[in-house]
Amino acid sequence: MIAFLKDMIAALREGASEGLAEAREEIDADKATKALTVTEQLAALRTRLALAPPVERIVTALAAPYRETFLSELSAAATEERPSIYLLCMELPAKESHSWKNMIARDFAVENAGAAEALTRALIEGARDAPEGECAVSLVRACHVAAAAAGLGYADVDHALGWAAPAVAIAAERFTSWNAYGEAFLHGERDAAGSNVLGRKVLARTVQRLRDDPASPWRTLSWLTA
Repeated sequence: MIAFLKDMIAALREGASEGLAEAREEIDADKATKALTVTEQLAALRTRLALAPPVERIVTALAAPYRETFLSELSAAATEERPSIYLLCMELPAKESHSWKNMIARDFAVENAGAAEALTRALIEGARDAPEGECAVSLVRACHVAAAAAGLGYADVDHALGWAAPAVAIAAERFTSWNAYGEAFLHGERDAAGSNVLGRKVLARTVQRLRDDPASPWRTLSWLTA
Protein backbone atom coordinates (compact mmCIF):
# COMPACT_ATOMS: atom_id res chain seq x y z
CA MET A 1 0.00 0.00 0.00
CA ILE A 2 2.82 2.39 0.91
CA ALA A 3 4.61 1.59 -2.32
CA PHE A 4 1.40 2.26 -4.24
CA LEU A 5 1.02 5.67 -2.58
CA LYS A 6 4.64 6.51 -3.33
CA ASP A 7 4.12 5.60 -6.98
CA MET A 8 0.94 7.68 -7.12
CA ILE A 9 2.65 10.71 -5.57
CA ALA A 10 5.56 10.38 -7.98
CA ALA A 11 3.11 10.17 -10.89
CA LEU A 12 1.28 13.26 -9.67
CA ARG A 13 4.55 15.13 -9.33
CA GLU A 14 5.61 14.06 -12.82
CA GLY A 15 2.24 15.13 -14.21
CA ALA A 16 2.45 18.47 -12.44
CA SER A 17 5.96 18.99 -13.75
CA GLU A 18 4.86 18.19 -17.30
CA GLY A 19 1.87 20.49 -16.89
CA LEU A 20 4.09 23.33 -15.73
CA ALA A 21 6.46 22.73 -18.62
CA GLU A 22 3.56 22.79 -21.10
CA ALA A 23 2.22 25.97 -19.50
CA ARG A 24 5.62 27.62 -19.77
CA GLU A 25 5.86 26.58 -23.42
CA GLU A 26 2.42 28.07 -24.10
CA ILE A 27 3.40 31.31 -22.33
CA ASP A 28 6.64 31.51 -24.30
CA ALA A 29 4.78 30.82 -27.56
CA ASP A 30 2.22 33.51 -26.68
CA LYS A 31 5.01 35.99 -25.95
CA ALA A 32 6.70 35.13 -29.22
CA THR A 33 3.43 35.61 -31.12
CA LYS A 34 2.84 38.98 -29.47
CA ALA A 35 6.41 40.05 -30.18
CA LEU A 36 5.97 39.04 -33.81
CA THR A 37 2.68 40.95 -34.00
CA VAL A 38 4.30 44.10 -32.58
CA THR A 39 7.22 43.70 -34.99
CA GLU A 40 4.82 43.33 -37.92
CA GLN A 41 2.83 46.36 -36.80
CA LEU A 42 5.97 48.47 -36.52
CA ALA A 43 7.12 47.29 -39.94
CA ALA A 44 3.75 48.28 -41.40
CA LEU A 45 3.95 51.70 -39.76
CA ARG A 46 7.47 52.26 -41.06
CA THR A 47 6.25 51.38 -44.56
CA ARG A 48 3.32 53.79 -44.14
CA LEU A 49 5.70 56.54 -43.06
CA ALA A 50 7.95 55.90 -46.04
CA LEU A 51 4.94 56.34 -48.33
CA ALA A 52 3.65 59.49 -46.63
CA PRO A 53 3.85 62.49 -48.99
CA PRO A 54 5.76 65.54 -47.75
CA VAL A 55 2.58 67.58 -47.34
CA GLU A 56 1.12 64.97 -44.97
CA ARG A 57 4.26 65.04 -42.84
CA ILE A 58 4.18 68.83 -42.66
CA VAL A 59 0.45 69.10 -41.92
CA THR A 60 0.72 66.47 -39.17
CA ALA A 61 3.79 68.20 -37.74
CA LEU A 62 1.88 71.51 -37.71
CA ALA A 63 -0.70 69.74 -35.53
CA ALA A 64 2.00 68.33 -33.23
CA PRO A 65 1.34 70.51 -30.16
CA TYR A 66 -2.04 68.82 -29.73
CA ARG A 67 -1.14 65.39 -31.09
CA GLU A 68 1.91 65.04 -28.85
CA THR A 69 -0.06 66.27 -25.83
CA PHE A 70 -2.72 63.59 -26.25
CA LEU A 71 -0.57 60.76 -27.64
CA SER A 72 2.80 61.17 -25.85
CA GLU A 73 4.22 59.93 -29.15
CA LEU A 74 7.81 60.99 -28.52
CA SER A 75 7.98 58.86 -25.40
CA ALA A 76 6.35 55.90 -27.17
CA ALA A 77 8.72 56.22 -30.11
CA ALA A 78 11.73 56.18 -27.78
CA THR A 79 10.44 53.12 -25.92
CA GLU A 80 9.67 51.22 -29.14
CA GLU A 81 12.86 52.44 -30.86
CA ARG A 82 11.06 53.82 -33.91
CA PRO A 83 10.39 57.18 -35.58
CA SER A 84 7.64 59.41 -34.16
CA ILE A 85 5.26 58.08 -36.79
CA TYR A 86 2.05 59.56 -35.39
CA LEU A 87 3.55 63.07 -35.52
CA LEU A 88 4.29 62.57 -39.23
CA CYS A 89 1.30 60.53 -40.47
CA MET A 90 -2.40 61.16 -39.91
CA GLU A 91 -3.09 57.64 -38.64
CA LEU A 92 -3.94 57.13 -34.98
CA PRO A 93 -3.09 54.15 -32.77
CA ALA A 94 -6.09 51.80 -32.71
CA LYS A 95 -6.32 51.99 -28.91
CA GLU A 96 -6.83 55.78 -29.14
CA SER A 97 -9.77 55.69 -31.53
CA HIS A 98 -12.58 55.82 -28.96
CA SER A 99 -11.05 58.56 -26.83
CA TRP A 100 -10.20 60.68 -29.88
CA LYS A 101 -13.75 60.42 -31.23
CA ASN A 102 -15.04 61.71 -27.92
CA MET A 103 -12.38 64.41 -27.69
CA ILE A 104 -12.91 65.79 -31.19
CA ALA A 105 -16.68 65.80 -30.68
CA ARG A 106 -16.37 67.49 -27.28
CA ASP A 107 -13.74 70.09 -28.13
CA PHE A 108 -14.61 70.87 -31.75
CA ALA A 109 -18.16 69.54 -32.32
CA VAL A 110 -16.77 67.31 -35.09
CA GLU A 111 -18.38 63.90 -35.61
CA ASN A 112 -18.15 63.44 -39.37
CA ALA A 113 -16.24 64.50 -42.48
CA GLY A 114 -18.52 67.43 -43.28
CA ALA A 115 -18.05 69.05 -39.90
CA ALA A 116 -14.29 68.41 -39.99
CA GLU A 117 -13.92 69.95 -43.44
CA ALA A 118 -16.01 73.01 -42.61
CA LEU A 119 -14.10 73.72 -39.40
CA THR A 120 -10.67 73.10 -40.96
CA ARG A 121 -11.38 75.48 -43.82
CA ALA A 122 -12.86 78.13 -41.50
CA LEU A 123 -9.87 78.01 -39.15
CA ILE A 124 -7.42 78.33 -42.03
CA GLU A 125 -9.33 81.21 -43.57
CA GLY A 126 -9.37 82.97 -40.21
CA ALA A 127 -5.62 82.45 -39.83
CA ARG A 128 -4.69 84.33 -43.01
CA ASP A 129 -4.82 87.87 -41.65
CA ALA A 130 -4.88 87.16 -37.93
CA PRO A 131 -2.16 88.32 -35.51
CA GLU A 132 0.70 85.84 -35.24
CA GLY A 133 -0.47 84.17 -32.03
CA GLU A 134 -4.02 83.73 -33.22
CA CYS A 135 -2.75 82.58 -36.62
CA ALA A 136 -0.58 79.85 -35.09
CA VAL A 137 -3.39 78.59 -32.84
CA SER A 138 -5.78 78.45 -35.81
CA LEU A 139 -3.27 76.53 -37.92
CA VAL A 140 -2.53 74.02 -35.14
CA ARG A 141 -6.24 73.46 -34.59
CA ALA A 142 -7.05 73.22 -38.29
CA CYS A 143 -4.35 70.63 -38.92
CA HIS A 144 -5.28 68.77 -35.74
CA VAL A 145 -8.93 68.48 -36.82
CA ALA A 146 -8.04 67.41 -40.36
CA ALA A 147 -5.51 64.82 -39.17
CA ALA A 148 -7.94 63.48 -36.57
CA ALA A 149 -10.69 63.18 -39.18
CA ALA A 150 -8.39 61.07 -41.35
CA GLY A 151 -7.12 59.04 -38.40
CA LEU A 152 -10.67 58.27 -37.27
CA GLY A 153 -11.79 57.28 -40.75
CA TYR A 154 -14.21 60.19 -41.24
CA ALA A 155 -12.32 61.03 -44.44
CA ASP A 156 -9.41 59.53 -46.33
CA VAL A 157 -5.99 61.13 -46.06
CA ASP A 158 -6.11 62.71 -49.52
CA HIS A 159 -9.36 64.53 -48.76
CA ALA A 160 -8.16 65.70 -45.34
CA LEU A 161 -4.96 66.99 -46.92
CA GLY A 162 -7.05 68.86 -49.47
CA TRP A 163 -8.70 70.79 -46.66
CA ALA A 164 -5.52 71.37 -44.66
CA ALA A 165 -2.89 71.96 -47.36
CA PRO A 166 -3.42 75.78 -47.46
CA ALA A 167 -2.19 75.87 -43.86
CA VAL A 168 1.29 74.98 -45.10
CA ALA A 169 1.56 78.07 -47.31
CA ILE A 170 0.24 80.34 -44.56
CA ALA A 171 2.69 78.92 -42.00
CA ALA A 172 5.58 79.36 -44.43
CA GLU A 173 4.60 82.97 -45.07
CA ARG A 174 3.93 83.98 -41.47
CA PHE A 175 6.67 82.17 -39.52
CA THR A 176 10.39 81.64 -39.96
CA SER A 177 10.99 78.38 -38.08
CA TRP A 178 9.38 75.63 -36.03
CA ASN A 179 10.54 77.43 -32.90
CA ALA A 180 8.90 80.68 -34.00
CA TYR A 181 5.70 78.79 -34.84
CA GLY A 182 5.68 77.11 -31.42
CA GLU A 183 6.37 80.38 -29.60
CA ALA A 184 3.54 82.12 -31.44
CA PHE A 185 1.21 79.21 -30.67
CA LEU A 186 1.90 79.43 -26.93
CA HIS A 187 1.40 83.20 -27.04
CA GLY A 188 -1.88 82.81 -28.91
CA GLU A 189 -3.15 80.14 -26.52
CA ARG A 190 -3.30 82.70 -23.72
CA ASP A 191 -6.37 84.29 -25.29
CA ALA A 192 -7.72 81.34 -27.28
CA ALA A 193 -11.21 80.00 -26.73
CA GLY A 194 -11.20 77.08 -24.30
CA SER A 195 -7.74 77.90 -22.94
CA ASN A 196 -6.97 77.66 -19.23
CA VAL A 197 -3.91 77.96 -16.99
CA LEU A 198 -3.39 74.20 -16.53
CA GLY A 199 -3.82 73.53 -20.24
CA ARG A 200 -1.31 76.23 -21.14
CA LYS A 201 1.28 74.72 -18.79
CA VAL A 202 0.81 71.30 -20.37
CA LEU A 203 1.10 72.75 -23.87
CA ALA A 204 4.24 74.68 -22.92
CA ARG A 205 5.88 71.42 -21.82
CA THR A 206 4.75 69.77 -25.05
CA VAL A 207 6.20 72.52 -27.22
CA GLN A 208 9.48 72.27 -25.32
CA ARG A 209 9.61 68.51 -26.02
CA LEU A 210 8.95 69.17 -29.69
CA ARG A 211 11.84 71.63 -29.72
CA ASP A 212 14.29 69.40 -27.84
CA ASP A 213 13.60 65.76 -28.69
CA PRO A 214 15.80 64.48 -31.54
CA ALA A 215 12.88 62.34 -32.80
CA SER A 216 10.53 65.32 -33.00
CA PRO A 217 9.40 66.31 -36.50
CA TRP A 218 10.29 69.85 -35.48
CA ARG A 219 13.88 68.61 -35.40
CA THR A 220 13.81 66.20 -38.34
CA LEU A 221 11.81 68.27 -40.86
CA SER A 222 13.14 71.48 -42.35
CA TRP A 223 10.96 74.56 -41.93
CA LEU A 224 8.80 75.49 -44.89
CA THR A 225 9.68 77.93 -47.62
CA ALA A 226 7.10 80.41 -48.83
